[in-house]
Amino acid sequence: MKNIHIYLAFAILGLLAACDRTEDPIYNKVSDDRFPVIVSNTNFVTPSVPVAGYDKGAALKIEFQYKATDPIKEIQFYEKIATADSVLISTIPYAPSFSTVKNADTLIYNYVVPAAIASGTSVVFRGRVVNVNGLTKDRTFSYKIK
Repeated sequence: MKNIHIYLAFAILGLLAACDRTEDPIYNKVSDDRFPVIVSNTNFVTPSVPVAGYDKGAALKIEFQYKATDPIKEIQFYEKIATADSVLISTIPYAPSFSTVKNADTLIYNYVVPAAIASGTSVVFRGRVVNVNGLTKDRTFSYKIK
């Protein structure tokens, strides 16, 4: 009988220790905003980036897949040649283009490899999804000029 009183006392202490502590929360939710999601697909560039690089002036079709977790404002494309700063080369307003086959919005961007730069120069191409809430997500690929 004495053991039951001891167990009952521990149970009551356990209940008191488990009280709600909402007066001093550890986690405060800052925002409901979410980043866009870019689908990681292997066909970002069709055909795949060759090891030797691309010829000057070559035309590429860049497949950009993304999902709208929050409303999307626009898609931006940047180009960075060698050590220069990135330059915005195109801004495309968002238009729904959901593909049931790929389960994502899909945008095919026609990109032309710069023709006026030296052979062996490295180029980085970046696609960026910009949400209405200002959050962004990037996807890049790099190549060399033949």
